[in-house]
Amino acid sequence: MTDMPENSYLDDTTETLLEQSQQNAQGVILATIAVLDDLGLLPEAWADGLGERFSDAWGMEEVWEPGDFLDAMLTNYRSLGASVDDVSITDEAASATISGFPDDELCDVFNVRPEDAMVFHRVAAEIARRRGLRWQWEPAEDATRLIVTPLPDRE
Repeated sequence: MTDMPENSYLDDTTETLLEQSQQNAQGVILATIAVLDDLGLLPEAWADGLGERFSDAWGMEEVWEPGDFLDAMLTNYRSLGASVDDVSITDEAASATISGFPDDELCDVFNVRPEDAMVFHRVAAEIARRRGLRWQWEPAEDATRLIVTPLPDRE
């Protein structure tokens, strides 16, 4: 029987495991974007397809309010390692600024430009569309602005 190494996976803290999980999740996203690009395939089609499948996983496609949808998506972005820098919710729209997604260092590791990683926001756009909302994103300095508004023809 072999002895356990001095520093074992058993010694990792919950905080360390969370950080590792967030880096792994972003790494899978960025590596997928890089591989699709290498293969000459459109990352946009991949992101739209993910949005369709995640939307199905969310269950019933009913109309959501912008603030409720933004709150749900901010939970998802935080689970990927993003930080929420500010949030604004009104009757007409909801918006937030996030940083840390995509992570610049991971973009370097996977050779994906941060602006190319923005394609991942299309996943949320498809989920939003099926709930009567428009999801938009705007790159900002070291951050991304997320904006949710009702679609004009929502029921």
